[in-house]
Amino acid sequence: MKLSVFSPYGSFHRESGLLYLVANYLDKQGADVLQLRCDGALPACGRDKKYSTGRTPFSCLQCSGEQSALAQWAGVRSRVVSAALTPEDVLESAKWISAVSSKELDRLEFRGVRLWEVCRREVLERWDVETVAALSAAQERDLRNLYLSYVHTVVSSERFITTWKPTLSFVPMSQDVLSNAYLSQVRRLGGEAALFSYLPEEESILVESLSNGSQYKTTLILPDIIQMRSDPRTWAPELSAIVNEMLSFLGHGADLIPEQR
Repeated sequence: MKLSVFSPYGSFHRESGLLYLVANYLDKQGADVLQLRCDGALPACGRDKKYSTGRTPFSCLQCSGEQSALAQWAGVRSRVVSAALTPEDVLESAKWISAVSSKELDRLEFRGVRLWEVCRREVLERWDVETVAALSAAQERDLRNLYLSYVHTVVSSERFITTWKPTLSFVPMSQDVLSNAYLSQVRRLGGEAALFSYLPEEESILVESLSNGSQYKTTLILPDIIQMRSDPRTWAPELSAIVNEMLSFLGHGADLIPEQR
């Protein structure tokens, strides 16, 4: 099997630990695992709201570094989002968004998707603003950048999925712009994904199959997974049992995976 892992905010997602734990296990069982890593080339993202002063070069480096550390811990290869984008993509999209008036922003679409609907939750959480008309000039500039980030991630994800052809994708189920963009292409291209979502009210993680909506829930939360031993042969039997149970739920149990390398 071929597994792609797209968790663009590193440790900002509480579900990342479990996601990479299972990816590590699959890699050691002979699956071909590849991380799609955000390398800071996108103009805006949901993690920006963590910083009161806004995005800085250091915040992107920290996030990309966290993603790299998770991939290294799991022993999986990595490919950056920007590798599938060309200078022409960036230039043409910048011209496109610059030509859109403020009044048109809430109706603007890309490939049939209304961009305001994709970004509305992010705007509400960041600024407590419910309409495009209520945005300040600075907020509108950030919204345009969020639109561009969605567009660039859609284009990059489409090319990545089309060329690499993953059997399964692991993606956080949070409603962030980048995850939504990647999942839109998984759906459009008829792929399969496991969606990982942290439930704070229950202190648990929900895993959902994109194809049929079936769900698996666990209280296994691993916020500092890179401090843990990475060799699955050293894991406690209870931990391995949870991983195998989850994989069986997804239809990729140990009996369906090639023998260990």
